[in-house]
Amino acid sequence: MNRLSPILISLACALLLGCEASPPMTQTQVDALEIREIEAPPDRAYAAASNALLDSGYQLHVSDADAGIITAERRVDPSVATNTAKLLITAILTRGMAAQDQPPDYFGVCVEILPRTASATAVRMQTYLNGRVEPADSPASQKTVQELWTLMQRQVLMKDLPVPAAAPAPTAK
Repeated sequence: MNRLSPILISLACALLLGCEASPPMTQTQVDALEIREIEAPPDRAYAAASNALLDSGYQLHVSDADAGIITAERRVDPSVATNTAKLLITAILTRGMAAQDQPPDYFGVCVEILPRTASATAVRMQTYLNGRVEPADSPASQKTVQELWTLMQRQVLMKDLPVPAAAPAPTAK
């Protein structure tokens, strides 16, 4: 055991010293993840963002077209198995005195429409999880932004279908 102790201690130190935290992102890096340009006028970009959020199952809380702000939230309830497991474990551990169920998760998004020119708009998306800002570099935030961005692009690319010309009325001969 005496021979293994120094080896284990040096191995533990090497592992601990080898870990380093990533430096915080600069504002430019955050902007690169949160802001995207879209070739559409601000009103069309606003409509596309609203429709993308609704298509993704979000409920709009604030929708102000003049200010270019949309906030939305989506509730995700835990599965029955997860809820039951937590309820049973907490009931057992607290001897039935403080059994708790798994609360739902609330996913929020704030979208800001920033007009650049008459035909170009910047869109900033910030995600939230249970009322807290989700870091822009987190995988969950990036996935949410990418999904919403894809839906927005589809909305912008969809053209209004031309209205068919009325057929001439048949004439009686």
